[in-house]
Amino acid sequence: MNRFHIKAAYTEQPLPPDLPETERAAYIALTVIYRCYRSGVLPQEHAEVFKEQLVNWDTCPPMERAAQIQFAFANEVERGKEGADVWENLRILFIEYGMLMHQGFIDG
Repeated sequence: MNRFHIKAAYTEQPLPPDLPETERAAYIALTVIYRCYRSGVLPQEHAEVFKEQLVNWDTCPPMERAAQIQFAFANEVERGKEGADVWENLRILFIEYGMLMHQGFIDG
């Protein structure tokens, strides 16, 4: 993920058109991390660790990717309950999680 994508995630912009498909779940999770940090739910130290994993998604270990996806999914569900249109984000996160299961990195 490049610095423009990271800045776009911080300002909660829609998925950038030049963002590789393989990084879409990480981008969504990064927007969630930033939102939690700004609202005071997530301490800066934790947000920095999570950000490092997300911006280096291709080298992030599968179990950490699964945890990031679960956290983002739960937060997006809550936003959806509040009326936000999160269906596309949930679909992307669900598919990414399913791929980790299919590849045998996590149990179902």
